[in-house]
Amino acid sequence: MLEIVRPGLLATVQDLGRPGLGRFGVSPAGAMDPLALRVANRLVGNADGTPALELTGPGAELRFLEAATFAIAGADLGAALDGAPVGLARAQVAGAGAVLRFPKRVRGARAVLAVAGGIESDPVLGSASADLDAGLGGGRLARGQRLAVGPASAPGAAPEVSFAYQDPFNLRYVAATDPAVSAGTAAAFAGAPYRLSDRSNRTGYRLAGPILAVVAAPDRLSAPIAPGTIQLPPDGQPILLMADRQTIGGYPVLGHLIAADRPRAAQLWPGDEVRFLRVSLDEARAAAALLAAALQIA
Repeated sequence: MLEIVRPGLLATVQDLGRPGLGRFGVSPAGAMDPLALRVANRLVGNADGTPALELTGPGAELRFLEAATFAIAGADLGAALDGAPVGLARAQVAGAGAVLRFPKRVRGARAVLAVAGGIESDPVLGSASADLDAGLGGGRLARGQRLAVGPASAPGAAPEVSFAYQDPFNLRYVAATDPAVSAGTAAAFAGAPYRLSDRSNRTGYRLAGPILAVVAAPDRLSAPIAPGTIQLPPDGQPILLMADRQTIGGYPVLGHLIAADRPRAAQLWPGDEVRFLRVSLDEARAAAALLAAALQIA
């Protein structure tokens, strides 16, 4: 069992989310960095989609009420177990009463903490993920809250996926064909510097940078939102939609973040500068295949 001594900026339980329910208006939600979730879970012998803790930024403090094996992947938040530094991407043992702290942001934005046996939660629509906007799942974890852990399996090995986080401030996307986005606007967006706004959250990243022109389309209809959609609202400042995104939207679409770059996007922090690099659909598929091969996912 785990006790939340301090939740930090934001602590939630996440798994691989609720895919396939968009037609019912249900966001997929799930871990912002699903790769970190898979890695941490594999290290402690869990299945890839086992519920774990997602910690956004520094400040979280957790107490192990029972001895447990755990692993951390994703962001480096300066983790220390009873004052001793804790490395990323390796299974470690905490004794009963040990305290795990995440005092500072060294690199990245979101750490995933997996515990052998997984966090026990009552699934909602097939997932334990907290969708804060929809009120599904357990919501924000609070001080003093206790989380049960399931029966543990033998620790495992994690795949080598460090390449997926290289060059984090350049994100690849496939351009969309949208009549509200002119060729000039599309060209102005590609490679331009944007900063992640402090108005960003799990639903989407608001980007501050060159203002892009939008072609007026008064009769525009809402359309389904795909993963990683990059919208262009009327103020000309793009929005990158993330895990808790809505299922439909009416803003013009600049393109879609490629699936292989979702982990690095999840690790961006407000103020980080990022550029979006246009790639072909074949390049996006090749990048996805490379990551799938590393994970040994068919």
